[in-house]
Amino acid sequence: MRITIAYNLRTDTTEATAELLSEEDINRISSAITSLQHTVTVIEVSGKPNAVLERLIESEPDLIFNLAEGTIGSSREAFYPGLYEQMGIPFTGGNASLLHLNLDKHLAKTVLASRGVKVPQGVLITDKERILPDNLNYPLIIKPNSEGSSKGISQDSVVETPEQALDRINKLLSHYPAGLVVEEFIGGRELSVPFIESFPGKLLDIVEHTFDLGKVGGKYNIYDYDMKQGGEAAKAVSVICPARISSNEEKAVIKLARDVFDIMSCPDVGRVDIRLHTNGQPYFIELNPLPSLHPAASLMTAAKSRGLEFRDVMRLIIRSAARRYEIPVRSAKQLKKEEYISELPRPTARELGITIGRMPPGVQNAITDVKGVRVGHLSRIEDNVQIPGEIETSSIRTGVTAILPAGQTYANRLAAGGFILNGVGEMAGLTQVIETGWLESPILLTNSHSVGRVHAGVISQMLKKYPQLGTKTDVVLPVVGEADDSFLNDVRIGNCSSRDVVKAIESASSGAVTQGSVGAGTGMTTFDFAGGVGTSSRILNLNEKEPFTVGVLVLSNFGKMRNLTIDGGVIGRQLDKEYPTEGRREVSEGSIIVVVATDIPLISSQLNRVAKRAALGVGRTGSYAAATSGEIIIAFSTGNRKPRQSSSNSKFITLKSISDAHINSVYEATIEATEEAIINSIFCSNGMSGREQRWCPPFPHARVIEILNKGN
Repeated sequence: MRITIAYNLRTDTTEATAELLSEEDINRISSAITSLQHTVTVIEVSGKPNAVLERLIESEPDLIFNLAEGTIGSSREAFYPGLYEQMGIPFTGGNASLLHLNLDKHLAKTVLASRGVKVPQGVLITDKERILPDNLNYPLIIKPNSEGSSKGISQDSVVETPEQALDRINKLLSHYPAGLVVEEFIGGRELSVPFIESFPGKLLDIVEHTFDLGKVGGKYNIYDYDMKQGGEAAKAVSVICPARISSNEEKAVIKLARDVFDIMSCPDVGRVDIRLHTNGQPYFIELNPLPSLHPAASLMTAAKSRGLEFRDVMRLIIRSAARRYEIPVRSAKQLKKEEYISELPRPTARELGITIGRMPPGVQNAITDVKGVRVGHLSRIEDNVQIPGEIETSSIRTGVTAILPAGQTYANRLAAGGFILNGVGEMAGLTQVIETGWLESPILLTNSHSVGRVHAGVISQMLKKYPQLGTKTDVVLPVVGEADDSFLNDVRIGNCSSRDVVKAIESASSGAVTQGSVGAGTGMTTFDFAGGVGTSSRILNLNEKEPFTVGVLVLSNFGKMRNLTIDGGVIGRQLDKEYPTEGRREVSEGSIIVVVATDIPLISSQLNRVAKRAALGVGRTGSYAAATSGEIIIAFSTGNRKPRQSSSNSKFITLKSISDAHINSVYEATIEATEEAIINSIFCSNGMSGREQRWCPPFPHARVIEILNKGN
């Protein structure tokens, strides 16, 4: 996607420019968006509007990433969104009316109060002769009505008498002619609730700012201008995330924040600032629909608390805006064969505007959206490798993928189940999982001839954590699944070692998962295209405090091109006519391993049934479970655990499970995520060469989108 970043540059350190961005800020944001494979243009939009208009038109953006605060007047923030709207260019963040309303703090509070939101009682002062009403309870806080970044706020902003109030008004009004808000000061705690629309649940963790008033000579805990500008005053500020407040207080704060975002229809990203009174009542202070993206700001602090990196936040903002305007997140440019580089990430189906199913994906649209789950890869791509005992050389195209469930799985087993649709394949350890209903090891994926070595590697790695394994405690039966990559990989030499297993496990991380021809999927073939590892996730709202997640990862190595089906469209029929049949895999029809993870509390019998539904997702893509293909599925839940050694003397354990009356949405989520994970495994591959000069082509994005559009 072509993205233009629009901003105003801060050229000095005066208060007037406090809301604007530095070159360091812009470079950080530009680099993050560029790393997401977008084409980025950066435009400083201060100055004459006609020149700005010309530069924006020349950049030909698919989307404007709006960071422009404006520099003049009380409608300055609204100017640029209004301009984009008139130009017909999609942009991130709120529209002109939203930004104008919320820069006018008194008007925003008036609107929200009329809808039942609790706000401090106050008035707008635009005239020095205005008499303050008698019904305001002191202390009061006095601040500019149409400013951000705490401009005009200091430790002197809280006044305790009418005389102090009038003196403060007289000092400030000439500097801030748009008026002053004079309102009752809410004693208590300073909180912020950041919002990212495409994040599951939308609201991030509550952020609290606390103050060492002795360092600034203050009496009231307010986040003033000097504190936000750094220097000595900033040392008085501490940030706590998540905020340490009671459960009832948290519920009240979250409800207020959610009400504000809903009433204001704030899109993409924002932040609500709240004062939590000592009596537990939260009060709305302001909504910022153009929040700071600085790494130390509340939004980024809360994002980090949820495991999001800076680039993840950029991606989520872009994703939200793209959905709102119904534009693909990336272009579908086709590369020539010689342009393909194995390390170059390609877009997923969803990033190209192809939506599978009706349920929303998680932040990463990956199995790692299930909290605590991590994924790591080790890929082996080697050419001209000597075959032992032979004169000839050959190629290695294989690897290992490690899925690490949350926590110490051996010591604290997870509820699990499985299903075998067609058993011409192997998943070591699955019979024990199905029999006992518990998972006690990481899940490793590799090629058919490496199962034994990988199995030994997992045990070796687990012995480092549990030295008494198999002596004073039970032995472990690791779960290792396989698929046959011998079409591209010479399995006489292309096998994985215990060392490869260790590297894959040690590289495992939460967050984005590399997909396509990587790890165990390096040499795999799917529907006659290169494609191995794919992943996807779905978010379910089951009327609990937090939404639940179903995540799927596949090792995909099956199918004939003619049967390929995407979102119900059998596009393989057309592709089969356009691609030569020479050079395709013929001897084997491969296999697929499906790993389903969820944080929904499920028991083993339910997980067995969930695993069966994953097979329906495989079928949706065009599989007929060929005679020589293995379709093997394992499912686990982080919502139920069984300690290997109980700390109590009880002979019973307590498990929680979803009612079968409400499990259908879990089935649907599993089917959707499985289907999309398989499609992503080929969408994300760059193509792969292999032994005997074989070549599996990359998936033709542009052509596929063209076929799908014609079908619609």
